[in-house]
Amino acid sequence: MFLHLSKYACFLSMLLLLSGCWSQINFDQLTVVSAIGLDVNKQGQLQVTVQLVNPTLPVAAGGGGQQRRAIATYSASGLTVEDALETIRKQAKKSLFFSQTKVLLIGERLARQGLDHKMDFFWREPNQNFNCWVMVSRRPVKEVLTDSKELQAVAADEWKAYFKNKTYKPTSGGIQLYQFLPRLEQSSFQVAVPGLLQVDNSGSKDIVMEITDLAVFRNNLMVGWLNSEETQVVSWLTQLSAQGLFQMTTEDKKSIMFDLKNIHIAMKPTFENGQLQMNVRMKSKASIKTSTDTLDLTDKKTTDLIKSELSNAITASIEKTLYKLFRSYKSDAVGFGETIHRKAPKSWETLKDGWNEELANIKVQSSISIEIVKSGLLIDSNIKKDDAQ
Repeated sequence: MFLHLSKYACFLSMLLLLSGCWSQINFDQLTVVSAIGLDVNKQGQLQVTVQLVNPTLPVAAGGGGQQRRAIATYSASGLTVEDALETIRKQAKKSLFFSQTKVLLIGERLARQGLDHKMDFFWREPNQNFNCWVMVSRRPVKEVLTDSKELQAVAADEWKAYFKNKTYKPTSGGIQLYQFLPRLEQSSFQVAVPGLLQVDNSGSKDIVMEITDLAVFRNNLMVGWLNSEETQVVSWLTQLSAQGLFQMTTEDKKSIMFDLKNIHIAMKPTFENGQLQMNVRMKSKASIKTSTDTLDLTDKKTTDLIKSELSNAITASIEKTLYKLFRSYKSDAVGFGETIHRKAPKSWETLKDGWNEELANIKVQSSISIEIVKSGLLIDSNIKKDDAQ
């Protein structure tokens, strides 16, 4: 009896040992996906490209061997993302590890065709990194992930560092996957994604990319671009950033660059004679960074004139951006619908079904309050003309 029990105990112990490693994947079978790109090929099929981290072996002392590239790229086409990835797994002879993915790059051509059913993989992949950054590329994605040159060996690492740098937040418009996916399905706060544009680098074979502009979506379909000034306005209105640089041309044709800080935004929906109105209030501190004219900030008349002209310029920039979003693109990329949903839920119930069409009828009313901060080490508060001008 005791012998039988011992045999059973041994057998059970062996089962416990097996259960801990039956699905184990060794490290040498894994490769980290630093970036994944979606595009359409020349035949109109879905094309998936992955940028894989290629661990570089150290060169032995005195050795003349050449180190391998820090990345390797693989590309394949398929009916779905998973279909293409299965082909890539066979090409790379590795299992793909998505938990460290830094960037999801979408080609403009695919984005303009629509992302319906293209994002299903990212909802279902259990090891997905929902903190990865999303961008839209004007160049073919395969070329960008293969040939783009950055200071860091892995381009995706450089792009991630850019989005995490507070200095670039006002004009980067950074959005992460966990924000991007649900907004594709909602009308109250729609998607706007940073663009990746090739810099004119004549005479060089290297592809140098710049993160600039903003790709605007209506639901899951890309409908147009916003420039860098408009991108900054969207960053303020969505409270992505509370700072920024703003250049203004005065009535006498002088140019002044302001450094805006401590920006506070409030949006409030109201109804005037049955028409929906969006009231935007903005408060900020502004210091003068550069000027093409000499300015005396001890003169109250000069300061008041600067404040008035700056307020008018910011008002015009906000209203121009919202006009473009609401009337040209019919996209609520600033989340005004979400504000109505939160502050006036009964009104939202009647508006939500036709929200994209209702956007064109919204009247925008802006109120800007600016405090001019005297500049740093200038004891007499005189801003001298910029020498570069």
